[in-house]
Amino acid sequence: MVSSTDKAVFVTRYSRDMDRFRSFYNVAKNNDRKIVVSPKTAYLLNKLVDDKRLDLPDPLKDEDILIYYRRKKTGEFNEKDYYVWERLFMEKMVNHEFIHNNQKGLLMDLDFNQFTELIDIRPSSDCQFIHSMSEPHSEEDIEDRIMRNWLEHFQMQFHQLHASGHMNRQQIVDLVKYVKPERIFPIHTENPQLFQETGYYLHNVKCGEEYRLK
Repeated sequence: MVSSTDKAVFVTRYSRDMDRFRSFYNVAKNNDRKIVVSPKTAYLLNKLVDDKRLDLPDPLKDEDILIYYRRKKTGEFNEKDYYVWERLFMEKMVNHEFIHNNQKGLLMDLDFNQFTELIDIRPSSDCQFIHSMSEPHSEEDIEDRIMRNWLEHFQMQFHQLHASGHMNRQQIVDLVKYVKPERIFPIHTENPQLFQETGYYLHNVKCGEEYRLK
């Protein structure tokens, strides 16, 4: 969808998910777009960039990374209005006017607390919004309803793209049968009895009790 639009693309993800960030960074770069991140994301990248195993770009040196600063006071942007750790990245600063005027060349990392920035950014109608997080757990998810209201107001096209790290029920059963354990201790589940179908000895775990594996 990024390659097929000339409108702005906004994405939201879990803020500490650097694997997902890397994916969107590569998507932006492969489509001749720059990725716009918050100072918090830039700060985290700056702390992790020396870990070669993570293969993350340097926010201070990478020309494909821009850093969005919201206005903290009316008038001009003043360095003194920002925390010391934020000032480190101000040479890469872009604001709402830049985003509005360069939409087709940008992919913006937008978290829930930044939705009010859309008022100043004024994105074009039919721009793309990629929700790369888990779907709401219920119809009463207030945060999801608020997000939907913002997207509807600005006529943004919603896309749910998320790969969960959890296996489904059948995959878990298949894994247990493959491992062939002597005992099963179901922890992260609301239905431990479902493991009975594997045919292995099942421990009904109780909070506060100690269990020895051997």
